Amino acid sequence: MARRRQAEAQLKQQTEREQLVNQITQDIRQSLQLDQVLATTVKEVQQLLQADRVLIYRLYDDGTGCAIHETVLAPYPAVLGQTFPEEVFPQAYHQAYADGKTRAISHVQQQDVEPCLREFVAQFGVQAKLIVPIIQDVRNVNSPHQTTGDQYLWGLLIAHQCRQPRTWETWEVELLSQLSTQVAIAVQQSELYTQLQQLNSQLEQRVQQRTVELADANTALLHTNETLQALVKASPRAIIMLDRQGQVKIWNPAAERIFGWTEAEVIDQPNPIGLHDQRSDYPAIQSQVLQGKTYSRLEMRQQRKDGNRIDMVFSAAPLKDKQNAISGIVAIIADITEQKQQAEELRLLQSVVVNTNDAVIITEVDPIDDPGPRIIYVNEAFTRITGYTPAEILGKTPRILQGPKTDPSELAKIRQALKSWEAVTVEVINYRKDGTEFWNEFSIVPVSDATGLYTHWIAVQRDTTGRKQVDQALRQSEERFRSLIENALDIIMILNLDGTFAYVSPSVEKILGYAATELITQTVSHYVTPDDWEQINHRLINPSDATDSTHPIEFRYRHRDGSWRILEAVSQPFVAHKTPLGHAPTVQVMVNARDITERKRLDEIRLALEREKELNTLKTRFFSMASHEFRTPLSISLAAAQLLENSQEAWENNEKRLRNLHRIQDSVKNMVQLLDDILTINRAETGNLAFNPKPLDLERYCQHFVEEMQFNIESQHDLRFDCQGEHRPIALDEKLLRSILSNLISNSVKYSPQGGPVKLTLSYQPDQVQIQVEDHGIGIPEASKPQLFEPFHRGNNIKSIPGTGLGLVVVKKCVDLHQGSIEIISQVDQGTTCRITLPH
Repeated sequence: MARRRQAEAQLKQQTEREQLVNQITQDIRQSLQLDQVLATTVKEVQQLLQADRVLIYRLYDDGTGCAIHETVLAPYPAVLGQTFPEEVFPQAYHQAYADGKTRAISHVQQQDVEPCLREFVAQFGVQAKLIVPIIQDVRNVNSPHQTTGDQYLWGLLIAHQCRQPRTWETWEVELLSQLSTQVAIAVQQSELYTQLQQLNSQLEQRVQQRTVELADANTALLHTNETLQALVKASPRAIIMLDRQGQVKIWNPAAERIFGWTEAEVIDQPNPIGLHDQRSDYPAIQSQVLQGKTYSRLEMRQQRKDGNRIDMVFSAAPLKDKQNAISGIVAIIADITEQKQQAEELRLLQSVVVNTNDAVIITEVDPIDDPGPRIIYVNEAFTRITGYTPAEILGKTPRILQGPKTDPSELAKIRQALKSWEAVTVEVINYRKDGTEFWNEFSIVPVSDATGLYTHWIAVQRDTTGRKQVDQALRQSEERFRSLIENALDIIMILNLDGTFAYVSPSVEKILGYAATELITQTVSHYVTPDDWEQINHRLINPSDATDSTHPIEFRYRHRDGSWRILEAVSQPFVAHKTPLGHAPTVQVMVNARDITERKRLDEIRLALEREKELNTLKTRFFSMASHEFRTPLSISLAAAQLLENSQEAWENNEKRLRNLHRIQDSVKNMVQLLDDILTINRAETGNLAFNPKPLDLERYCQHFVEEMQFNIESQHDLRFDCQGEHRPIALDEKLLRSILSNLISNSVKYSPQGGPVKLTLSYQPDQVQIQVEDHGIGIPEASKPQLFEPFHRGNNIKSIPGTGLGLVVVKKCVDLHQGSIEIISQVDQGTTCRITLPH
């Protein structure tokens, strides 16, 4: 029975041990929480073994150790959490335990125990102890789930008996060994789980980091795109992107400003640059870029939307897609029109500086005091003026040109201006390289950089020696002319444009009685008669506007004594003095006046004598011509009357009687016509010739008049009439028109002694009518043409043809009353054409 009970007790213990191992094994498999597994293990082992203390001692790489889990009964001290130095568990013992050794000590004080260990465990009341190693496989660093085949001591599973010594049973050792194995598995599983968590955490961190990086990258990409868009919009250069078909995809504001097309006008449309410009190379270049060619800083001229052409710098490159195929073009264009203009202006300025006749000097800005700023540039004109070459003068100061006669006050003025950073212009005597003097007018200005800091002085110098000599000569000449003017017999006046006196020469007092100072600021019109002033004021004050400004003008000027003097004057405008650039010059009028009162009186006497002489000559000529013209018809009438009175036969013979009576009638008619012509001329000259225009059928009137004249002349003359143009109404004085036609046709008949045609042509024109009488008679000599319209004048080729020389004079007077004109075209022995033009 006792054996049976013992066997049952052993079986029960074994069952409990197996249950404990299975329970711990199950806990390990179900839980990844190592602390929980280790805590359960020490607790269950303590209860199963009825030990006073069970703990798990963890060994670290530095040799130290720590009780990480513990179950201890009172009143024994706990060692949980205490860390022990390497000396407590020397490194020499590690390998034996790593090889799987267990150690069972039943009595610490009696068994072969190291003294140091005996002393150490005594402090914790340990009487007996059982030690089982917890061993781990060494894991591959790169692959934690793989082992290297080596093992290391992770820790110890320890059971303490403190009440009394204890002999440890074999099954107890085996139980702790099995449990240490399960703990090792739990540790391994926990470490793998921890590593997995770490890897997972690292992965999550990497994912988060990558997510953040991607977000940052997207943000950076978005920022980059926004930055690029902002740069494209803000770029001062035109940025244009085209697709492969040449359609515009990007057209920034600078492109709008440079070329004139707005973005809305060109987006998704063919590139307008050079599209309709036959002179443009741009389309060809665009095609070459689409084939893969790149252009950099290519200069060309292109046409804007408004037709104006601009200079530009063009850079372009092909755009490629992910397959490295050309998908479009990007072009950057800068408008360099202004730069080209500035470069051209700079070139011109450089040309001016190099080629000007004025010397140009550039110096450093300091020092202003001695020795003065150094010269860093001179042009060729400086060498011509001073004789110093650039090699001789560069690095020197402008004071090398000064000498004994250089005015110190002018130099002080320069120094003061330089200290104040102000421009200054002076004129001094300088000295050439050979020591000769010359007058030098120069202007100095400071030059600043973009920040406003003064960096240089620029001086422009001019040799004014010749001008000084001219000025001196002018002063001498001015003194001579002033003396001449002040002592001249004529009055020299300078008038302002408002007619006030600015200057009057002293001779005015001698001629007109006024002191020169008395007239200054007075108005010239105050002393001229109103009638004369109305006629002469424009020519006197504004002579430049008059077409005959050099022709003298005459006017009456009041003397101081109240009498009127006649002055003859010539006026000329002149610029009084120089004015600043941009201001209109001060213009005055110089008048040279002479008293011609006495000369006019003498001229009137002379003209009266000449008129009287001319009148006497005219009277003599008139009486001679009149007596001659009257004598002939009177003689014919007297002879015919005497013949009829004294000859019975002539009276009784009807034919003779009628012939003599007709002679008397014709003579009387000629005398009447002569008297009528004289009266017509006299009335016209005195303004008493009546002029009564009335509507007239001119064509019909001329036709009847020609028929009437043809009836009264000899048959050897053939009168013809021709009318041209569209008939228009016209108002003429019929009586004056008859005088015109009768005199012209009579002259043509009279001075065509051989007969022939005489043609009257009437020509209607839009605003006038022409009457032309043409013959083929003896013509008019050239010498007689100037006197054609003088009374009683006749050509020297008339021989015995009768006439008075009044016909054309009468015609001229009648034409003048109609406000018409007369033209005589004649050649000797070829005939004469008289053309009358009368307005409608």
